[in-house]
Amino acid sequence: MEFFLRKYRYFEERILHSLKDNGIKHRIKANTGLWLGILIGLSAILTLLEEDTSYSEICLIVGLTGIGLIISSICLYLRLSSEKITVKDFQAIYFLPAIITSLLYLFVANKGLLMSVIWGLSVSSLGTWGILQLMSIFPYCFTIGEATAAMHGCILFLMSVVTNLPLRYHLPPIHDNDIATVFLQVIMLYVISVCLISNYFPMFNSTKNFYILAISLLTIVIPLMYILLDQNPLIWIFYFCSKTNKIILIGYWIICLLLGITVVTYQVLINLQATTSTRKMFHLLAVLVYIPGLIYERILLYLASGIIMGLFLFLELIRYLQIPPLGKILQQGFSVFADEKDNLISLTPLYLFCGLSFPLWMPTNNLSLLILLSGILTVGVGDTAASFIGSKWGFHKWTNSNKSFEGTIACFLTQIGLICILTFMGCIDSDWLFLRSLLLSIVLSFVEAQTNQVDNLALPLLMYVCLMV
Repeated sequence: MEFFLRKYRYFEERILHSLKDNGIKHRIKANTGLWLGILIGLSAILTLLEEDTSYSEICLIVGLTGIGLIISSICLYLRLSSEKITVKDFQAIYFLPAIITSLLYLFVANKGLLMSVIWGLSVSSLGTWGILQLMSIFPYCFTIGEATAAMHGCILFLMSVVTNLPLRYHLPPIHDNDIATVFLQVIMLYVISVCLISNYFPMFNSTKNFYILAISLLTIVIPLMYILLDQNPLIWIFYFCSKTNKIILIGYWIICLLLGITVVTYQVLINLQATTSTRKMFHLLAVLVYIPGLIYERILLYLASGIIMGLFLFLELIRYLQIPPLGKILQQGFSVFADEKDNLISLTPLYLFCGLSFPLWMPTNNLSLLILLSGILTVGVGDTAASFIGSKWGFHKWTNSNKSFEGTIACFLTQIGLICILTFMGCIDSDWLFLRSLLLSIVLSFVEAQTNQVDNLALPLLMYVCLMV
């Protein structure tokens, strides 16, 4: 075991050295996190396997893309470990995942030759070369593993879009879940378009041009939704949310949102840097929001999480570009709540939101409640308890870590407590899943104590993968 650990550390050192030689700024005080880079692809594959023979077109494409992403990760890391290379250039080894992914699309998904080649090359390019471009645009913001996970998540979204939206043009969705998917995909495409255009064309960084761009693209969104849904999207949302139980839940969520805004406003007004305990209040608010939604109204939570995600990215763009009137206010909030992992962009809250919502966003309806609660268990409950107890009574530290034994114990005890409560309520009906979740809670508590990757992203992904195996 010691031999393999030495080899792995040497492999990491060569990758870090290669990135440094090429001027790519890796997040400081963190190792590469290579294991994190394969989790998105592995999650997609396991989701497809979970569907068995009843998978949808979108689930099949996402699962096949996951295979290509894992191969892309391996090829990228192997190439980065080589000496004296120009990593920003497209390397010949990157064609391997392109060829394999194209063949999967062609023979398994029965896509045409041209489409299979285009999709395969796109997945390979973004899954390898695109990761290095992301780290170059946002220096010191990512480890190589975190950048891989972030880019691979974007690739899965884009592949789901190019699979689903053309289908809906010919076959409008009927079920609420499918309608919500189209609604969210169009919204996210709108936000991504605004972000990309603003980034590549500086003329849109001015206040007037930015809002002209945003409004102009918005005038395209509503008609596009009308065509794809074959109905008015605003009317559908009104009727979808008009039931009494949904109205009550939305009202409850608004109260939680106002509480969060109050905390941020107070922290900005006193102009005091937020402590770790203060930031963990948002983890607790997330628990209060997600658990009722997952138990009673999953489709509503799915829709709301996508809308809030789009809104968060749009507001983050306004903050990043300092667009009045909200740019300065959002920057003040960023300044007081940012931790050592937040540099140019608000990655920590973004990772938290993605970690909590990731199981809900996967293209399947066959996931148990426990799997959907992967993010709630790990970062909503476990990581929050570890941080609070560790900061107050964490007197015994782990070797080479600022995490404490006491925090780790609190981490797995609180997760086990929530699992037992859910079992008592009848939400977990499998004895094997119950026992496995208890064991995984203990294992992931030790991972939380030792890793220097962003917990909000790494722990939910790892729990999701382990529960799906």
